[in-house]
Amino acid sequence: MKVTTLFLILLVGIALGVGGMIFAPDMVDPYLPDAFRAKKTETVEGEVVRKVREGDHLLLTVQTSQGTVLATFRKKMAEIDLLVQQGDAVTLALGRYEPFVTDPAIERVRKPDVALRPKDSALSSPPVGETLQERPPTQ
Repeated sequence: MKVTTLFLILLVGIALGVGGMIFAPDMVDPYLPDAFRAKKTETVEGEVVRKVREGDHLLLTVQTSQGTVLATFRKKMAEIDLLVQQGDAVTLALGRYEPFVTDPAIERVRKPDVALRPKDSALSSPPVGETLQERPPTQ
């Protein structure tokens, strides 16, 4: 009698342990602080080929090496609309690659390289071989 009871308790314990390992992380994860959450994201980098703002959402079409991603943003629309432009390179944090994602985290935005235009200002450096005293006064 005692051996069968111990064996039954052992089997129930194993079943609870296996079930807890499979189902508990998904059930507990939303309640944990960010520091304790399991990071299940991969980063996908690509170029924004189209940006459309329609009413209550913003659509970004991002061309990546894995394929095209259509990202729909409903949160922080105004900020993302100002930050991201067509032609920018963006890095999105996704759970896994999916062609349609809603409100993915944007980890990085890189603007295309643009040549800096020289500005005419009083603080600009003098031409080579000329000192500030030798410059003619500006009017």
